[in-house]
Amino acid sequence: MMTVSELMVLAREAPQDLLCWSSFVAQTEFARQNSILVSDAERWQTLWFEMEIVNALALAEWEDDGRPCDWSRRWREGYEQDAKALVSELLPLLVSPEAKA
Repeated sequence: MMTVSELMVLAREAPQDLLCWSSFVAQTEFARQNSILVSDAERWQTLWFEMEIVNALALAEWEDDGRPCDWSRRWREGYEQDAKALVSELLPLLVSPEAKA
């Protein structure tokens, strides 16, 4: 089971490139079901769907481009800002370690 601290690290690293983002989206699909991690499951789910849309669009474009090893420029130009914005909305939904004490 993932901890809040681990999830925070993954979230902050996720927007750096498509593979990190895709992995983060996959790993967080069911995090809303864990009240130890997430304070607002409904809001989390809404944001997660938006993350999945960004993920799906980016993956489709990457595949259309022939799955290049270096897709960093296109990620930065088209998707990174959306990913960062979603992460910034997602992080406050994590239960803080202090709240559990």
